[in-house]
Amino acid sequence: METPPQLPPETGEAPPVLAPPTRTGWRRLNARVVVGLGLLLSSAGLGLIVEGELGSFLAASWEVVLFAILCVLAYLGLESVSARWLSRLLGGGLLLLGVGFNLLITYSALTPDLEADAVEGTWSLVGTVGAVSLLALVVGGLALIPGSRRFLSRITPDQEWTSVRSLALALVLAFTLVSLAPLIVLGSAPLLLLLQSLPNAETFFADERGVAGLFRDQLYSLCWTLVAAVWAVGYGIRRNWTETLERLGLRRLNRRDWLVAGILTAVVFGQGALGDWAITRVWTALNWPVTDAATLELMFAPFISITGAVVIGVTAGLGEEVAVRGILQPRVGILLSNAFFTSLHAYQYGWDGLTSVFLTGLCLGLIRQHTSTSVSAIVHGGFDFILVMLEVSATPQ
Repeated sequence: METPPQLPPETGEAPPVLAPPTRTGWRRLNARVVVGLGLLLSSAGLGLIVEGELGSFLAASWEVVLFAILCVLAYLGLESVSARWLSRLLGGGLLLLGVGFNLLITYSALTPDLEADAVEGTWSLVGTVGAVSLLALVVGGLALIPGSRRFLSRITPDQEWTSVRSLALALVLAFTLVSLAPLIVLGSAPLLLLLQSLPNAETFFADERGVAGLFRDQLYSLCWTLVAAVWAVGYGIRRNWTETLERLGLRRLNRRDWLVAGILTAVVFGQGALGDWAITRVWTALNWPVTDAATLELMFAPFISITGAVVIGVTAGLGEEVAVRGILQPRVGILLSNAFFTSLHAYQYGWDGLTSVFLTGLCLGLIRQHTSTSVSAIVHGGFDFILVMLEVSATPQ
């Protein structure tokens, strides 16, 4: 159970015998959880039929609704075998959706005009991406084998490998490898390959709703991510509101925290600049393929403005830090959570860019470990804001 140990009283007397919880297994599914998930499911359903801006906001809840249900089932599964297996089945379903996305993005990257005939070798590459993605599912599933839990308990005796932690490890490991599959097979980021063959690459991501709509969608996604985050750490089942915020590492910032965050932002930005310089030198010396900078600029073109810098800073800084450093890092450690964070960028960066993301993410992980998610979110947001503003200043007016 993910609860703090009971310490003996200072008097030296034997600790009191605690009564067992009155609600166990499925009976822990209390009114707060049921109402919360009900509202989330209702929002997702209404998002399919409501039009306009409200409909866009509600539809964005689909990004997290299945994940939230999975997390609730996983916590109930600490005491209920049926809930545990349901959480694993839902996790497997989400992974299969990831495999399907890989097949779609690979085919789209190789055949941008979906109505045209696929070029020779396309289906072979798509099939290879699918095979590598399915292999990733098998690798992740190994973490759920009872023998794996016993092995992990031996090498990490300070951690309790509950069914929740084992499921998190399996999903993080599988999703990390699934996200890397297209890059491994194609040798280039699939989104960049797609944009290189499109005539409207600069406005591709903002075509449907425009730049302002794209900004709003980013903010909607952040809102729902924060909603799902509380379920991801057991709110209403294993933790109250105060414990939930503490587990996520979200704390009120004082003046010292803001000062530390400002200094660390400068340090991380310096590390990023130095790291990028060194990575470029190494990749050039070894004649390895590098990320196509021109296409990457087209991808981020809608965000190259002061407003875009603010939106990226807030949404990426807070959303990614809560999801990766707040939820995952305390459960699977800095390295694996950072590998997951890095792999999410594999659709847009080559191996040189991913190396840079990994180094920056490692810094953010250390900041989270020694301060809080609130501080790492400020640093991450400030880092992204500076990067975008440098592009703004370099763009001819």
